[in-house]
Amino acid sequence: MIVAYFPSFPFRGQSAPYLWMFYKLLTTYGARVHFLTDELYRNDIETWRQYNRWELLEDSQKRQGYRLPESAELAAMKFTAFNSDFFCRKQAEYGGNPTLAFRDYLTVEDTSLENDFYDAISSIADVEVVLNWCNCPSLSAACKRLNIPVMNMELGPLRHPEYFSTGYLDFCGVNGNTEAAARYAVVAEECRLDLTLEDLRGYFAKSPSPPLTNEYESGIVLQVENDSNLIAYANGFNNQVLLDYAQLNCYDNFIVRSHPGSAFRLNDNLFQVDKSATSIDFIARCKKIFTINSSVGLEALLMGVPVICFGDSSFKFILEAEDEKERINRLGFYLFAYLVPYSLMFDFDYIRFRLTKPSEKAIIKKHLQFYESAGITK
Repeated sequence: MIVAYFPSFPFRGQSAPYLWMFYKLLTTYGARVHFLTDELYRNDIETWRQYNRWELLEDSQKRQGYRLPESAELAAMKFTAFNSDFFCRKQAEYGGNPTLAFRDYLTVEDTSLENDFYDAISSIADVEVVLNWCNCPSLSAACKRLNIPVMNMELGPLRHPEYFSTGYLDFCGVNGNTEAAARYAVVAEECRLDLTLEDLRGYFAKSPSPPLTNEYESGIVLQVENDSNLIAYANGFNNQVLLDYAQLNCYDNFIVRSHPGSAFRLNDNLFQVDKSATSIDFIARCKKIFTINSSVGLEALLMGVPVICFGDSSFKFILEAEDEKERINRLGFYLFAYLVPYSLMFDFDYIRFRLTKPSEKAIIKKHLQFYESAGITK
């Protein structure tokens, strides 16, 4: 049985934070997956309407490929309720600070939370794997005791409509503490690609790279302030620190791009604020990109624009390559072996294929076959 776990703790001020992914898996697999999460996820649709949840919008359903479940479907699904006092304990410990509670959830093995996971998962028969949507050392520790693998998943860095959509699937973590560099190290000697940067970008991009105008010496990329990337894997940086760094080191010739999901608006009187339609257009205006660990850094790599990345990320090992040829080899591995075609993340045959621990060559072959079947023949 494949188990899908979704955290319900309101770390970012909202209950059932992975509601759309819950609906996506329920739409795709129905009774073939066993859900492990809070009862809140099974709330009737009308309950969520009063909170104006974006997951209920028709555009959201169309964009992410799911439908809203009927009440009978929610009642009939395979489900185990997961309850833990973790969030309440952390709120008391940190004076009500939800971000610090989220940080601990992402980075610390909490014995009580681990035991809660152990008891809940033990009650489910014949568990093959637990699908997880953000890092949780306590969950990993519980599953290790049970000899059950954890597949950490997340939306990938290349997404529609600018790129063919990708996803992360990692047995160690996503965003931080990933297995990307270690997997490459095992096959580095045989991973020698006779490809160019244009070849690699052209395979995934929906349109050619625009001309690089280099209007600005530096482009500063901000991120969602309470995203796990910044909370747990930023190496002490945050958006304000990045702006301070830019003012100290980039002088006046830099432009700042906000994240569309940010709750804050930059002051146009203090900074040159980017108004480009896409991140691709923004990158083309800059001679180099500074980021904590935004996926815009990967996009810049694909466009041949130098990147400075201050935080931990799955693609940072690419930036550490000593020469251009090695950078191409690492980037090719990352794109074709590490990143997963988005649709395959919701394919149980593919998930079970990855559980067999296939070789990197087998993974790449599987990915290429999918891309070709999807009409990508570049």
